[in-house]
Amino acid sequence: MKISTKAMAIGGVFAAMVTVGTMVIRIPIPVGGYIHIGDSLVYLSGILLGPVLGGVASGVGSCIADLFGYIEYAPATALIKFLDAFIVGTIFMALQKRLHGTFGTVVAYLVGVLAGGMIMVGGYFAYEVMLKGFMYAMGSVSFNVAQAVGGAIIGLPILIALDKTKYFSRLNQMLR
Repeated sequence: MKISTKAMAIGGVFAAMVTVGTMVIRIPIPVGGYIHIGDSLVYLSGILLGPVLGGVASGVGSCIADLFGYIEYAPATALIKFLDAFIVGTIFMALQKRLHGTFGTVVAYLVGVLAGGMIMVGGYFAYEVMLKGFMYAMGSVSFNVAQAVGGAIIGLPILIALDKTKYFSRLNQMLR
């Protein structure tokens, strides 16, 4: 797969946006870690940049954010957020071919985010079981679910606005 210089630059900008979105508003949770708005940008990266480039941007951006305070999570975060964006982007693109209009965009987004959110929650659960034990991992599940839902809620109006302004087609042109 050949990626243009322009696509790499746009991917780098999205990685930076994911990092900033993850670090700017951090709401600490009792079991360690934090809830943030970066997940909305992870979802949007997978959709706007496509599964692979969006996944790389999300994994890199989220990993960089973890290097500033949660370094033990950085390796897992790189993989988990890559998969999260990859799944969201893949499902969104597949459903967009069949569904049209704003309703189709919303349905494709919600189905993609549900699957991506499950990947994120399950990935962190598995990693935390290995890192800190089963009980700790169980205690963080509800917070990871809240993070996924919060990201979905924040990302949806942004996606609808981008769709209405025809940003998708313009971004696709830039990525070629």
